[in-house]
This record gives sequence, structure tokens and C-alpha cells, in this order.
Amino acid sequence: MTDTTANGSNDSLIEAIEKDLNDVDQALARLADGNYFKDEVTGAPIRPEVLTANPLARRNS
Repeated sequence: MTDTTANGSNDSLIEAIEKDLNDVDQALARLADGNYFKDEVTGAPIRPEVLTANPLARRNS
């Protein structure tokens, strides 16, 4: 059964925040190891406009 109470909404919010924090941790790790500006699949440079729009981007697309 789906939880439709306020607590269910809080759980969804917490999950979204945890995902965002995980994405930030991954970006910081990529920055530390020198891979922040590289597409994680192709190894090609991530276009500056992609990172400007989304600093947590891991791919060009």
C-alpha cells in the first residue's frame, strides 16, 4: 500500500536530497581524481555549456 501521509511526502523528499548529495559526492570525487571534465562513458571532454547548466553532469548528453 502506498503511503500518502505527510510522512510519505517527507520520505520522498529525503530520498531526493540523498540522491542530490550522492551526485555532489561523485562530482567531488571526479574533481579530485582529475576526471570531472571528462564524459564518464566516452572519456571525451564535457562541453562547458553542459557543466554550466548542470555542474553535476557526468555525460555530454
